[in-house]
Amino acid sequence: MKSNILHQRQKEHNKRVLDFHKNHALEIERGENGNGMLAKWERFVYNKGKAFFKAIK
Repeated sequence: MKSNILHQRQKEHNKRVLDFHKNHALEIERGENGNGMLAKWERFVYNKGKAFFKAIK
């Protein structure tokens, strides 16, 4: 019984994490993740990685 509860909570947690990352990626694409240095680096790395994967497909 206890393992079923833990399993369900883990599934819910994984769903929340997936939704967060999906939404965060959309924010980065739209440039809505902020104006600080870390946000600029994040957009730079995200866009370079996206271009790189498009190039190797």
